[in-house]
Amino acid sequence: MTRAGTISPDDRKVHVTQTVSTIFQFRAIDWGMEICELHVALPPVDRPTTLALYRLNATVPVDASTLSFNVRPPRVAKLDNIVPGQDSLYWHRKLSCAMDDVLVFELGCSEDESSGSCDIEWWQAQDETAPG
Repeated sequence: MTRAGTISPDDRKVHVTQTVSTIFQFRAIDWGMEICELHVALPPVDRPTTLALYRLNATVPVDASTLSFNVRPPRVAKLDNIVPGQDSLYWHRKLSCAMDDVLVFELGCSEDESSGSCDIEWWQAQDETAPG
């Protein structure tokens, strides 16, 4: 875990297709925080695609080295559909949290997206707020 509360990924390739999703996780580290904000910034894409953002049921950090579809935490709630397009996209949502809570999310293709049309990837640097 980093000073900023990021557990994983560090500098990672974010990749989403019909069969691949990306899981990311954070730990709430401020005492008395009670409200956390999840900010998602997506780069422009050539072809609009509908992504789904889910909250996963995890209370401890997920081990990224052993993570697979079969052992990922179950989805608890769908937070929203996110549709990146020709312009950069910025999305955010407030969530309740307590100190030391582990917050785990999954970014995948929406069920509404037609088969084969969902394919997006970019590199996300841990210290950068804008993807690229």
